[in-house]
Amino acid sequence: MNKSLRRHRSIALLLVAVLLLSGCVGKDNTVAKPGPGQVIDGAGVIKNIPDDPASATIASVYAVSVPLIVALDLSDRVLAVNVKSKFWTDADEDLARAGTVGRGIVDLEALATYAPTTFIHRSNDPETVEAVEKLGIDVLCITVENIDDIRAMLTMLGAYFGAEDRAEAVIEWIDGKFSKIRDIVKKIPEDERVTAMLMGGQTGRVAGDDMLQSWMIEQAGGLCVVDEGEDHRWINVGVEKVFNWNPEYIFCTSSTALDYTPEELLNDPTWSAVQAIIDENVFVMPARIDSWDMPGISCVLGALFMLHTMYPDYYSIEELNSEIDEYYMFMFGKTFDSEYLGYSLEG
Repeated sequence: MNKSLRRHRSIALLLVAVLLLSGCVGKDNTVAKPGPGQVIDGAGVIKNIPDDPASATIASVYAVSVPLIVALDLSDRVLAVNVKSKFWTDADEDLARAGTVGRGIVDLEALATYAPTTFIHRSNDPETVEAVEKLGIDVLCITVENIDDIRAMLTMLGAYFGAEDRAEAVIEWIDGKFSKIRDIVKKIPEDERVTAMLMGGQTGRVAGDDMLQSWMIEQAGGLCVVDEGEDHRWINVGVEKVFNWNPEYIFCTSSTALDYTPEELLNDPTWSAVQAIIDENVFVMPARIDSWDMPGISCVLGALFMLHTMYPDYYSIEELNSEIDEYYMFMFGKTFDSEYLGYSLEG
């Protein structure tokens, strides 16, 4: 793609981000739009792009920001960060060298010491945003509850940090993979389609129908049985409702610790009438130290894993393994073996 076309595509993607994220509404009900040299963050706030985007530095206590930072090749800008697992510091030398300013909750004194130009944070914590801004540090809020959010955040961060070309490349990669998944799913006859759900850290706690994880099931050709949602949050529906839904496949999150195991469910008499239990179709999402059902770029792998698991005749283990290696090369420039990542694929 030539530079002119790439520039126009970048502008188009930024406009999409504006439409998705615009939360600034004036008294006349007009939606505020960023001007030249501005972006709208995940909280709908207009932010000025730094005069020298390439010199902007980063701190964050929000682990969800890390995959976006890495995907955009911004790790060398990070002064302090909170990572979900040691995988990120093992995989990225720049993150390994970074300090910390807290896990989830910011240590303002430590943050002032590191003095980054920019603090990346979640969009639903205005108190922290205000406190950090009082230190003279710009705050970019992000929200990644669905695939459109992920695209919009990549576009916004790319524009803010001067990484527009990389943001465009990542979005093209994501869209290309999901297009490939849709092409495969089109080949699956309707009468072969199976029902599924994704369960959280406790039995009876599920991904709502408005969450990324349920969308991944649908993209992978599954029929998600969950028919309720609550603000893109995990919802406690209770095991009786799960029994009534009677999914043929149960996926279990790897984004948090489970208070159960698939083996326990398979051997629990109270679950014995559920079709997924009868067919032994209960699977923990890969991977133990790099969750593929977390909002981020790796949701591509999560959807591909679901596709292979539910429809192995249409998407082979060899194809999945190839895509796994490609993802890690794309993100980190190297691959990792399954034992290290903490997953096992059965051929």
